[in-house]
Amino acid sequence: MRSDLAPWRLGPQLLAGTTLDSPEEVVRHFGAVQSQEHLWAPWAVGMRCGATFEQVLDGLWPRDVVRTHALRTTWHYVHAADLPHVIAATADRVMGQLVSHMRRAGLEEAQLMAASEVVTQVVRENPGCTRTLIAERLRDAGHEEKGDRLAHVVMAAELRGDIGGERRPGQHEYHALDLGPLPSHDDALAWIARTYARGHGPVTAHDLAWWSSLTVRQARHAIELAGLQPVTLAGQELWSLGEPQRVEVPPVLLLANFDEVISHVRDGDVKADAGPGYDTAMFATGLLFLGGRLQGHWKRTVGKDQVDVEVSPDRPLTAAERTLLDEQIERFRAFAA
Repeated sequence: MRSDLAPWRLGPQLLAGTTLDSPEEVVRHFGAVQSQEHLWAPWAVGMRCGATFEQVLDGLWPRDVVRTHALRTTWHYVHAADLPHVIAATADRVMGQLVSHMRRAGLEEAQLMAASEVVTQVVRENPGCTRTLIAERLRDAGHEEKGDRLAHVVMAAELRGDIGGERRPGQHEYHALDLGPLPSHDDALAWIARTYARGHGPVTAHDLAWWSSLTVRQARHAIELAGLQPVTLAGQELWSLGEPQRVEVPPVLLLANFDEVISHVRDGDVKADAGPGYDTAMFATGLLFLGGRLQGHWKRTVGKDQVDVEVSPDRPLTAAERTLLDEQIERFRAFAA
């Protein structure tokens, strides 16, 4: 996220101003929340609704939120009521990425789909099962899959909307889904553009394309269908859901490594804005933002009796920033305790 756009983007991202009352509401606000890292994704949700780690898990499951591969062939939290729109808009694109990846791994599309149908049946017959049982039943059916190939066979069933799951400490558990009829592709495209703009602030078509796995052309069509309005902010042409509202930018933010803020961070201007520490921060376990600019990284170590946080800023902090950083660290410790 470019720091000069932070005043208009951090409000919709629930990082300044308004927060929500529950983890479920946070997930619905964004449409999909990346949850690749199980110990970090709850922080991205919890800091937006004042919930602790355990409260986030309790607020998602056994609620109607599933953890599934929905966008970019990576894990996301998605509400079951929103999943039909996500699948109708993006599943063909993501499935295409999956099929190409599996073909390179030696599994042709027909084999992939046949194996994924077995996965669906196993999950329907064994609610709450893990990949261990799925792998056993696949082997019994003549599909010897493990590791990356097993994960992607299961993903194919997720992308059809057949199964989804939950993840508490331990293995991921899968459950059958019944999503009913999907919306039309155009309705789903309009929904995903509106939802993305609502949760991420004024956006570009390239932002939406990266986040959703759509092509840029499809993203532009989605923006048109959604009726987003054009705005110019900080010299950039953007699209917005309603009139953008400026907020005060928090001087210090400790964010999860895959926080939803990264949907803008692939912009070349963002890399220039962050400076030479960009690559290091993006591959770290946590993101440090100072005044809306990516300016370092952090990591946490959870022990038996305490949570240690180590922050590596790209520049010296002012006394005021140091005080605010300490407050953020204590907030994270309270979340993780």
